[in-house]
Parts: sequence; C-alpha cells; structure tokens
Amino acid sequence: MAEYDIAFAEKLADVAGSVVAEGLDTIDAKRTVLYLSLLSAEIAMKALLEKAGKPVIEIRTRSHDVAALLRDVAECLIHVDVAPNNWKQVKATRLRGEVVDPNFANATIGKMLRAEEAGASKYPNEVRYGTVPRHYPPELMQRMAAKLVAWARSHWNDIRFV
Repeated sequence: MAEYDIAFAEKLADVAGSVVAEGLDTIDAKRTVLYLSLLSAEIAMKALLEKAGKPVIEIRTRSHDVAALLRDVAECLIHVDVAPNNWKQVKATRLRGEVVDPNFANATIGKMLRAEEAGASKYPNEVRYGTVPRHYPPELMQRMAAKLVAWARSHWNDIRFV
C-alpha cells in the first residue's frame, strides 16, 4: 500500500474549496484554506514522487518543504503528447509553469509554492499559528491545490523518477 495518497490530497483541496464557498470573512477561514491548500499540495507531490519510484525514506526527508518537493517532482520524467499517437518524455518542470489564474502574471504553481522565498509565511507553522499569514489569496491557493492534484492525476501513470 502507498504511503502517500493522491485521493487524500484531492479531498483536502475539495474541503478548502468548501470553506471558500462558505466565505472568507474571518482570519480563521482564510488560514484554514491556506493551510489545507498547502497540505494538499504537499501530499500530492509526495504521492507523485512515490508513484514515480522515489524511495519513501527520501521523500520523508523533505518534511513540509513544498519548494523542495516541487524541485524533486520537476526532476521526474512525464509523457507529453506532441501529435496524435505520438508522445515524448520530458522533465516534469512543466508543473512549475502551470497557470492557476491568467489574471495574475505570477500565479503559477511554481511561484505559489515558492512564495516563502518572496516573504510569505512559512508553511506549516507560520500558516497555522501566530499573526495573520502573508501569502497569496486563499481562494487562489485553493485553485492552485486543485490544479496541482489534477496535473498529478493526468501524469499518474507515466511519471518516472530519474
């Protein structure tokens, strides 16, 4: 049985979406969506890495470092269709450039998961505790998590660890 579950990551993103739908009027609601979204991304990337063949013991060393997990996923290989019935293997760096919202120039999965480098609250502790977290808008983070899970599902059967 797998250590990391993509269905769990998907459910976390869904629950975050439910909180967004209820409204983000309180800091608790915003914090909940931000935390669940980042947790979903973390679990989704760990599930992808495990599916790709990376040893679980190596995945665990990343702990909650979503930027490092993103780098690890980017080193994997995926299949990309170049024409009907014709595909090629490429590095999964494409995940970083996936646009979450075209209305924001920097709203890509890569930028959003590396937000700490630009001063965002550190996940998980600064998101869970303390003052108001600094990050991308919670509703945008929820869409990022859902998009990451969808990308993971689309490459579930072809991702390989190099």
